[in-house]
Amino acid sequence: TCVAPSSVMANLETILERLLVPDSAVIRQATQDLQSMYKDPSVVPVLCQILTSSQNPQIQQFAAVVLRKRLVKMWKRLDMPTKESIKAALIQILVQEKTHIVLNSVAHLVGVIAKHEISTGRWDELFQFILQHRHSGEPVQREAAMLVLDALMDSAALELQPQFVSIMALLLDALGDSSSYVVQFYAIRCLTVMAEYVREEEYHRFVELIPNVVTVIKALVLRDEDKACEAMELFDELVECEIDITSHVSLLIRFFLELATNTTLGNSIRVKGLALVSWLITIRKKALLKHGLLPIILEAVLSIMATPTGEEGDYPVESQSPISVAAQLLDVLALNLPPEKIFTPVLQMVVPWLDSDNEFQRTAAIIAMAVMVEGCSEHIRNNCVPQLLQFTYKAVTDPSHIVRNASLFAIGQFSEYLQPEISQYSADLLPILFQFVDHALVSSHEESSSLTKIFYALETFCEQLGPGLTPYLPVLMDKLFKAVCPSASIHTRELGISAIGAAANACQEGLLPFFPKIIQLLKEYLTMSYNKSYSVLQSQAVDTLGVLARTIGTENFAPISNESIALALNLLHIDDPDLRRSVYGLFASLSYVLGDKMGSYLNEIVPQMIHSLTSEEGISTMYAGSNMSFLDFSEAEEGEGEEEALEDSDGIQGYSVENAFLEEKEDTCNALAEIAENVRAAFLPYLDDCFREVNVLSEHSSVGIRKASISTLGVFCQVWYRLCIDRFSEDKANLDVLVNTTLLSMAAVVRTDADRTVVIATLEALESLLKFLKGVPFIMEHNPLESLSVSLQDVLELKAQCQGVSEGNEPGEEGDMAEYDSVLVECAGCVMGPLASVAGGEVFLPFLRSLLPQLLRRLSPSSTVADKSFAIGTLAEIVDGMGVASRLLLELYPVFMQMLQCDDDEVCSNAVYGLGQLASKAIPEIQYHYPDILSALFSISQTRLSPRLVDNICAALCRMIMAQQDAIPLHHVVPVLIQNLPLKEDMEETDTVYECLLQLLENCHPAVMACLVPLLQVLSVELSPMSALNPDLQSKLIMSLRKFSLQCPQQLQDACSQLSEEQLSILRTVVQ
Repeated sequence: TCVAPSSVMANLETILERLLVPDSAVIRQATQDLQSMYKDPSVVPVLCQILTSSQNPQIQQFAAVVLRKRLVKMWKRLDMPTKESIKAALIQILVQEKTHIVLNSVAHLVGVIAKHEISTGRWDELFQFILQHRHSGEPVQREAAMLVLDALMDSAALELQPQFVSIMALLLDALGDSSSYVVQFYAIRCLTVMAEYVREEEYHRFVELIPNVVTVIKALVLRDEDKACEAMELFDELVECEIDITSHVSLLIRFFLELATNTTLGNSIRVKGLALVSWLITIRKKALLKHGLLPIILEAVLSIMATPTGEEGDYPVESQSPISVAAQLLDVLALNLPPEKIFTPVLQMVVPWLDSDNEFQRTAAIIAMAVMVEGCSEHIRNNCVPQLLQFTYKAVTDPSHIVRNASLFAIGQFSEYLQPEISQYSADLLPILFQFVDHALVSSHEESSSLTKIFYALETFCEQLGPGLTPYLPVLMDKLFKAVCPSASIHTRELGISAIGAAANACQEGLLPFFPKIIQLLKEYLTMSYNKSYSVLQSQAVDTLGVLARTIGTENFAPISNESIALALNLLHIDDPDLRRSVYGLFASLSYVLGDKMGSYLNEIVPQMIHSLTSEEGISTMYAGSNMSFLDFSEAEEGEGEEEALEDSDGIQGYSVENAFLEEKEDTCNALAEIAENVRAAFLPYLDDCFREVNVLSEHSSVGIRKASISTLGVFCQVWYRLCIDRFSEDKANLDVLVNTTLLSMAAVVRTDADRTVVIATLEALESLLKFLKGVPFIMEHNPLESLSVSLQDVLELKAQCQGVSEGNEPGEEGDMAEYDSVLVECAGCVMGPLASVAGGEVFLPFLRSLLPQLLRRLSPSSTVADKSFAIGTLAEIVDGMGVASRLLLELYPVFMQMLQCDDDEVCSNAVYGLGQLASKAIPEIQYHYPDILSALFSISQTRLSPRLVDNICAALCRMIMAQQDAIPLHHVVPVLIQNLPLKEDMEETDTVYECLLQLLENCHPAVMACLVPLLQVLSVELSPMSALNPDLQSKLIMSLRKFSLQCPQQLQDACSQLSEEQLSILRTVVQ
């Protein structure tokens, strides 16, 4: 029973009172005393007695919390009379108690017990209490009923699932209880929990409640903004549960925007409104366009972005303020909608602001252009770069520092996403950026955020400029060395060191004159004792040293590589996740320099990296309401039969993970992949453990970690397979199973992952892995082949999870795709050719049949140029991979011939490539069409001047020659071929072209002998010191020339006599 000895009760109540004393030592001692009594069986009736009789609400609250913790562990071991006594006592408290903190604690205690009792049908009194009090005339009793129902939902939602229909009716009634906003609030909390457990047949009834919820929250905002913000968590839960709310999308968008634009509200609820609009844009973009909601969204977002902050300082682009979140929402719009529907209308709205007297409007205009660049980059590159730069040049000289800072942010965005077009303006932009840097370095009052934007723009532009930065390098390095001098602030030095890394990425060995001074500078930070204040400098120094290892040249960095490893190992065990991930990145860079020589260090490096993958550091528990974590008696409970315990969240609301630890895991995956690839055999002992732990992370909640882990798994498969072939062939069967399983997993990610960037990364990993498997004796099983084909078809049909499958996308809607959606489809196309090659043409053909219609319909006259280019290019790669699958080749021949007529050079070029691949298969049915193919190619070469198109014609001709030399009029073809060499743009075709010509040269074919002089002139260019031809191909050219000089010395001598001295000198040098 719940009757307790008075002496024990008095003692326990005294202990609980001491927990209220504002003295940590007293609280610590009281907690220890309470823990010593915790296992005493009499503690349960004593706590019950205190709960019912104490006059101090806080003592009652503590008693309820401790009782809940105790009953969680021992409820199932109590006898029936004791259970019934406890339940009756709790109901009595709920009926009589008026104090909220006591009611709340008792309600949660009731919820924990009810989780067990509901399933056995032994607590009807509880539901009678809820129903009776829900319809009471007293608001306090109605509120108590809803508080208990909320606690029941929190603890026992699954057990209550059979009663959801009647509960929803009760909640609908509660939402209409306008005399008690508390009742309405708890009704929404109940719905928030229910969302996860609602069954499909109940969706409609559940969604019908949304208008009522919106009405309640609108009223709640005026009364209690914090509760309104909490109530809006229902919509967060709808996001997670993917419940279809399309029927209310217009209502919700308008409501969320109403909150977001209300400047009298606090930032939290305004930001929540914007975040929810962002969510709806991501999952319901078609409904958004259908209901004509885009104009009101743009008007609201831009008005928020142009609202004065009321604070001195910088425009808050990177904070969690309404202004910054509005800018992020504009970015989301650009990433999810076609450029014509977002970029053009926004530009029309903000261009007039550039001449406004309001500095916030001018700033918002520049920021708006900048944040849309990533999602609309192709559209802007083709149409708007000069216009945007003119706006930016004007903003750079604006009298307002927030406008100038916005222009710097814009330059950084342009540099990152508008390549290569933006690099053409280096002569204009670099002097501007240098001027900003000079001003920042001499001004001691420069705002930190301004400094960050200056260096962001400088670093991004310089890095993307590549070798074009070299003429500016002396001036740039002079400024950067000033930025990193000891007298500069820590933040300035951090930015300067980072910018040196960007210069190294751009100029590579061009940075050699400054290399000794840079290394001396970096060593100062790498050898200093760890200090939290300077940790950012150490991390950045490690990052920049890693960049130098990759870029300055292996032979130049090798002398300090072992010293660099020693420095990195000294930093490895410092407890700083940012520093650790930088060190891991340095190890990856050093593996590029050292290769297998790094193997001796792996036993110190890899275990630490695996620990970073598995570590739970940085995870914090978040408690709902008051944090009573000091009442944690887990040690006292140890061994009490956990398998019999009731589930209890113990007031835990959730968990948070510091970003630094998430980024550490992501960078660890990437570093392990690179180390494995570079070190190879020495990495084999660690490969199994690394693969297992990285595989676990492929299902992580963090998008960045999922992307990194999936890409790393693809690299591990390649490394493992290569080692198996070279050294351990007896393990090949097991490895085949592993690779097939990995392919299956990747196919599932493509189909089911909700994040578009994860799916793109997975498709890129698949493409790389399949291209590798083309060259090894791998046997693909039926299941991964089928699964991959289904996943690719889903992407082509816009039905993958990340494409908004619940919106019911229909084929033929590509015109409404955002640029990133198009990238996703293109990545799927890139997988098809390698997949056909690995599977084998005849095996892949039945699967291809289901994919072909999705490609062919993109070639209709009404399709966009981008769709046609993608489809015909993908078909060409498939032909390359299929081999001699003659039935397919005959079907595709007229498709390629038709696309030769397209006015767009890229589409035509891809069609030429496809015809070349078809012709190379040398099947009789295709050889029959050789005259028509030749006629079409020569006709195009006479009328179209695109360098890439001409390159592809040359390559197609060479494939035809190598496939069926006798079917080609070489005396007409070879002169035209040589006349168009060297290739101008499509350098990937160089191998094909010279393989053909070298075959003819080595056979002394008359058609080549007649063109020997122009051929030698071309070869002198390809073999000159300035040539960009890859060394392997250059070696083949040299060997062929030497062989030819022995076969036909007189003909070579006669031809050489017609060359210039420079050409002759080059050829003599390589032939001798």
